Amino acid sequence: MKIFKYLVVSVGILMIVSGFSYKRLDYRDGMYKNVCKDLKNNVLVYFIFVDSKSTSPWTEFDIQSTIDSMEAAINWIEDQARVNNVQLNIISDYYIGEEYTTVRKNLPYETVINSVTTPNFNKGLEELNKWADNIAKKVGTDVHIVEKDGIPEIKNPRNKERLVAHLRDEKQVESVALLYMVNNYYREDISIPVNHLNTDDVEFAIVSYKYPAVIAQNILNLFGAADLSKTLYRRNEQKIKLAMEFFPNDIMQDVYAKSLSKLEIGEYSKYLIGWKERLDPKYQPLLTDKIINF
Repeated sequence: MKIFKYLVVSVGILMIVSGFSYKRLDYRDGMYKNVCKDLKNNVLVYFIFVDSKSTSPWTEFDIQSTIDSMEAAINWIEDQARVNNVQLNIISDYYIGEEYTTVRKNLPYETVINSVTTPNFNKGLEELNKWADNIAKKVGTDVHIVEKDGIPEIKNPRNKERLVAHLRDEKQVESVALLYMVNNYYREDISIPVNHLNTDDVEFAIVSYKYPAVIAQNILNLFGAADLSKTLYRRNEQKIKLAMEFFPNDIMQDVYAKSLSKLEIGEYSKYLIGWKERLDPKYQPLLTDKIINF
């Protein structure tokens, strides 16, 4: 996508001006952890529609068509699970106020890509966590989250954690995938998972487009699947080329505007989401990469 040409230029300038370092990234850090563990058994996928002054407004038609895409994405993942003899039941739910009202909260820097890279990647993620917490607080107020038996006490509670604790208890599930939907259908931006490679906070994804393949990809991201094309989380050019040779039709490639019927979950992605116990040694190089930490 063209957005990454812009990103590469921006990163290059920042390298020169402010200095930088490379941090080794191991995608196995996202396996079997946090509130999205392995993609098996009963799982909740919870969507929150978010409006801002810089994104297109969520009309009733946009919301309904996105819900259709959500169901298509979920059905595709469940079909893939059946083919692989994996027990999986995905429950979907979403927050919408009366008369299709959404949560209104401006992104820190208008777009997702600017918000996650300004002034740097680490600070950008910190600001997006605050943004997501504020939205979860608004949702929590509306769904009447209360203290009750069965919801564990959370040390230094964050609002996303409290919302997820409520949803786990309400739906009786262990894993909750939290997706924030922003309407960037008519503009160029990115979707991105956050906190999926650590246990510092609950993971969530910001999804810019309503394509079923993009929604499915972000759900899988939260359960441990790693990007195979060039993104903020996959930067090594040789490994990107290798991933395309091994898995050209994998859902974790660049799937913008692609049909789910032409995609699959490859052996590497199956391993990371807990559908395979072992990974063929020839795919081992794809387990690590580098991420710019500036």
